[in-house]
Amino acid sequence: MFSRVWVFAAVCALLAATPLQAAEGPLVEVVQAKKTLVRDELVTFGSLRSDESVMIRPEIDGRLATLHFREGQAVEAGALLVSLDDAIARAEFAQARANLNLAEKNFERAQMLFKRGASNAQALDEASAQQQAARASLALAQARLDKTEILAPYSGVLGLRQVSAGDYLTAGQDIINLEVLDPLKVEFRIPQKAVSQVRLNQSVEITLDAFPDERFIGEIYAINPRLDVAGRSQDIRAHIDNDDRRLRPGQFVRVSVILAERPDALIIPEAAVMPIGDQLFVNLVVDGKVERREVTLGKRSNGAVEVREGLTGDETLISAGWQKVNPGMSVRTKAVEQGA
Repeated sequence: MFSRVWVFAAVCALLAATPLQAAEGPLVEVVQAKKTLVRDELVTFGSLRSDESVMIRPEIDGRLATLHFREGQAVEAGALLVSLDDAIARAEFAQARANLNLAEKNFERAQMLFKRGASNAQALDEASAQQQAARASLALAQARLDKTEILAPYSGVLGLRQVSAGDYLTAGQDIINLEVLDPLKVEFRIPQKAVSQVRLNQSVEITLDAFPDERFIGEIYAINPRLDVAGRSQDIRAHIDNDDRRLRPGQFVRVSVILAERPDALIIPEAAVMPIGDQLFVNLVVDGKVERREVTLGKRSNGAVEVREGLTGDETLISAGWQKVNPGMSVRTKAVEQGA
């Protein structure tokens, strides 16, 4: 009986001294660093604007005779949009042309008489002046007649008209707006501390609620050299291609200014980083044992962090369970995917 008790006690002591878990090592989760594109971005908000926007207005008073467009229609530069009643303008043009014909004939007679000595130089000068005045009157009448037809200043899309055929229009009265929708302008502001980071031809990306899963690429083309005194911010404009016309002027957008891009940056789970004082470390598994290595981190996003220095990309990192291990300790590993 005594010998059996002694053997049982010896076995328990042996198991306590060399437990199975210690022999195999603790179980930890490990991941591989991923190489992916990382961007340094300046995020702000802005609005979309038409590349060109104009309100079509008459330059002279007159009755609106004909509308040559449909609301929302795309038009080409130089297309006839509006015709005003031109009866008076045509009559003035005809009168001016008749006056010019008479003035030219009078000038020819004055030249003939002057050559024969039957007239003096003063009469010739007066006839010449009358001829020039008649030409100017004809040009003025032609300009007034031309202004009875209103043309599109550039290609674009028309908005909603404010008048109807038969209305009497005054000079400067709103008729319809014309918008250039491709490209569009993006107007946004940046704080003064970021002024040195933004430059011409820099890439931007915009997102908006209407298309939550899409990013639209643009480029900065204008920077206001003067900062707003009240907000200490700088106005920026970029162009966004809009050949499919899905984007609309006036939409509120989220703007990301791309400051730098690193296409092969190393990304690891933020949970794998172990801070010790002012230093940051990760725990690696090399030949089944723990190895600790100092790292320098970069951008953080959505539970992941960029490693700038300290890793080459082929290491196996402990992402969970590093709190219970020390350098040189043997461990068991369970591989997981980043983000799992």
